[in-house]
Parts: sequence; structure tokens; C-alpha cells
Amino acid sequence: MMKVIILLGIVALLAGCNSIQKDEFVITGTISSYPKEILICAYQKDGNFVLDTIRVENGKLSYRKKLQEPIVASLVSRDPHNIIPSGMGVVPGPSVTLFMEPGTKLEISMDNTRWPELQWKGGAWNNDLMKLYVKTLPLEYEMFELLHRSYASGITEDEQVALGEQRMALAEKEKEEKISFIKGNPSSYAAMYFLNGMRNDFTLKDYVAIFATFDQSLREMPLGKEMQGAIDIALRTEVGAIAPDFEKVDKDGNTIRLSDYRGKYVLLDFWGSWCSPCRDSHPHLKEVEAKYRDKGLVVINVATENGSKAREIWLQAIEEDGMTWTQILNNEGKDKCDVVKDYAITAFPTKVLIDDKGKIVVRAVGESEPIDAKLQEVFGE
Repeated sequence: MMKVIILLGIVALLAGCNSIQKDEFVITGTISSYPKEILICAYQKDGNFVLDTIRVENGKLSYRKKLQEPIVASLVSRDPHNIIPSGMGVVPGPSVTLFMEPGTKLEISMDNTRWPELQWKGGAWNNDLMKLYVKTLPLEYEMFELLHRSYASGITEDEQVALGEQRMALAEKEKEEKISFIKGNPSSYAAMYFLNGMRNDFTLKDYVAIFATFDQSLREMPLGKEMQGAIDIALRTEVGAIAPDFEKVDKDGNTIRLSDYRGKYVLLDFWGSWCSPCRDSHPHLKEVEAKYRDKGLVVINVATENGSKAREIWLQAIEEDGMTWTQILNNEGKDKCDVVKDYAITAFPTKVLIDDKGKIVVRAVGESEPIDAKLQEVFGE
């Protein structure tokens, strides 16, 4: 009888160790051919970037986290093969988005030689993600292997171009799979999450229409409300709408109000020092500003920077790019006036052209041609 009681006690103890509390998220499972003792679980909490460690012991995964609410996280490899050295830095390999849902256990099975391919189960949101990942993670693996080859020593420029074209084709296929997943799963939080991250892959009309197909219960969640708010702002700043007025202080301490430029055309350039395409567009922007300055065009650059040295970095970039017109750092006074948010800017560079009556006439993401064409139409050569 005593042996039975002891055995039952041991069983109960083991069950308690393996049970999941309502406020816990657990990762278990296996990873083969992995050379390190940890994986990284990266996420943001209270505005801070957190890097948790997932223990890997004899190929078995172990992680527990107390949570009050669901968190979006990324599974990141520490295997040197999944990082490509480049100059003084590195090109990081692909990570895997997951949902940390309180009260759930995520069981993962993966072969590290095929990172980031994996199989998992656990929790409705992650199970939905797996429906997409069986199609997209093999593409991620192929794209990263092609990237590895493009950094190999002795590779020719023609070979690099060919590898780049192959990666672009795979990326387009991955985008198509994501769009198909989004459109085909209106009851899935995971699908709504990916729609939120693909705003620039749809026209605003199509984006709004797809969002409207999601279950009302999803649209009433915090993410859904955030997306609806962004849609409302975007609709107010589409071509044909009156441009929202703003008041900011420029780099020289002058107060800049959009409404003060009524009667002139205004070109807003949303950029950042960290954004290579933004910086690459500035030589042409200098030509545009010089060409149309005396014909009634005002250019205002609105920068977004990061870190404690944001202003210093911003001023240095302005000097390096030789921009002598009005410069605004959106970070400063952002709590009172956030121009990036008010103009629904979701990608950089974005340029917004406003006519002499204060109406938005062109929005261009990444390209300058629509702006050039309109300015030529208005001002001539």
C-alpha cells in the first residue's frame, strides 16, 4: 500500500512539473544537428526589446515564460551557418514568427540543416501559422541558401545577378502564398497579423476590403482596432484628400506649419538616415528642389531616427546628403504632433505632393517618377 501511495505521489509530482499554468507559455520539442546550447526567443515588451533563451540539451528544447497577454515573438538561430559575415557586420538569417499564447505549449520538431523549416503544434494561432509555414518556410530556406552562395568568394557579378533574380522569384512566390493565406482564412488571427504587415502590397481599396472580411471578433481585438485606426488615417490622407496640417520645429529652431505654405506646392519627403533607398533618392531630390524652387515648390524633409543619438545622426546625414531646405525630425515633439502617423506612412521613402490648395495629388512609395511627372505637368520643363 505504501509503494502505491509513493508511486502516485511521484506521478502527481511529474504531472505538476509538466502541467501548464494559465499564465504560462511553454516550448518543448526537438532540434537535430544544432551546434549551440540555446535558441533565441526575441520579442518586444513595454517598448523594450527582449532576448530570452530557449535551452537546447541533447537536441531537446526547453522554455517557460509567465505571460499576462499574448506576445508576438521570433525564433532566432545562434548557428554560425545561419549568419553571413559581411564587411564589418553580418547578414542575419531568417527567423520564425510565433505567438506566445498564455496557457499553451508549442511542440517543435526541426532539422537545423534545413533552418528555418520546422513543424509544430500547440495553440490555435500557431496551428494556423503552420498552415502557411509548410509552404513558405521551404522558400525561406532556399532564399537564404542562394544568399549564402551570392556571398561566396570568387563569385562573378553575373552570377550574383542571376542568384538575386532567383531570390526575387522565390520572394514573389512567398508573397503570393501569404496573400492566399490571408484571403482564405478570415477567422484566423495569424492571417490578420500578416495582413497588417503587408499594407504596402495592396492598394488601400483592396486592403480595406480584405480587412472587412475578417470576423468581427478579430477586428475588435487590439490589433484589429489598431489596423482600423490606421485605415481611417490612410483614407484621410489618400490622393484627393486635404493634407492634414501640422506644426513642427525644424533643425534651426523655426516653427514650420504646413498651412503657411498654402498657395505653393509642397513636397514632403519621409526618410531616415538608416534607409538606403531614402539616401539614394536624395541626389535626385536636390535636382528637383533646385529646378522648381523659384516656380513655387517647397520641399520639406521629415525624418524618423532611432536611438539616443537620433538628432546627431540626423544632422550628420543632412550634411552628408547636402540638403539645404527645410528639415524636420519627427521624433522631436512626436507626442504633440506625429507627422509620420498623421500621414499613414508605413514605408520609407514615401513622398507626398500637396497642391497649392492643400490637396494631396501624389503619394509615391519608393519611386520618384509619379512625383516627377506631376511636377512637370504643373510647372513645365
